[in-house]
Amino acid sequence: MSSSDEIPIEYENLFKLVIVGRSGVGKTNLLTRFCDNEFFNSPMSTIGLEFRTKKLQIKSVEVMAQIWDTAGQEKFQAIPPTTYRGSQGVILTYAINDLNSFTGLHKWYEIALQYCPTDTKFLLVGNKKDLDSDREVGFEVAEKYAKEHGMLLIETSAKSSENVELAFITLLKQIFDENISKKNKINDENQKVKKVSNSSKVIVIQKDKPKKKIREERKNETGCC
Repeated sequence: MSSSDEIPIEYENLFKLVIVGRSGVGKTNLLTRFCDNEFFNSPMSTIGLEFRTKKLQIKSVEVMAQIWDTAGQEKFQAIPPTTYRGSQGVILTYAINDLNSFTGLHKWYEIALQYCPTDTKFLLVGNKKDLDSDREVGFEVAEKYAKEHGMLLIETSAKSSENVELAFITLLKQIFDENISKKNKINDENQKVKKVSNSSKVIVIQKDKPKKKIREERKNETGCC
């Protein structure tokens, strides 16, 4: 594992994302473009795992995105399972000019489903939109796949930066809204419990006095011997 950033130890709104897909689809360039607004023309292969962090605002709230870039090479397939743990979002990535990168997405999706939390959000990203003239994956075909699996599709170009920020922000907003919904639900449940607790009355049951005790009290009141 390597990174130019330190892992945030404590952050109230820390959202973990994982970028997956075949080697060469531009996962690392997507991450670099989003975090640093940079693009490298030379081919880049991730060895093992790398992550970056970026602070940004979602609906006026500061959040920290921790984004993991997975290796696409087959020999590194044993690494992702531990990386998926605790992730709130997964970006399934293919290149629009590489049909094999799209048809092979099912294995990445299945692995993610196996190891991610059940409420993890997914986003389908078709990268290398700048190579539209060499397109092998039609937008309609990819959109159908996305709808069948309950996710959105956004086509990007890490080279020109087109829709890169939109893709990350879209996924982060989905996660943010989900978290807010969960917090509101917890608060509502706590309020219900509090109301029930405040409305409860403690009933004290007074036990009958023993007959001997009653006779003694009456004797004292009348002064009778």
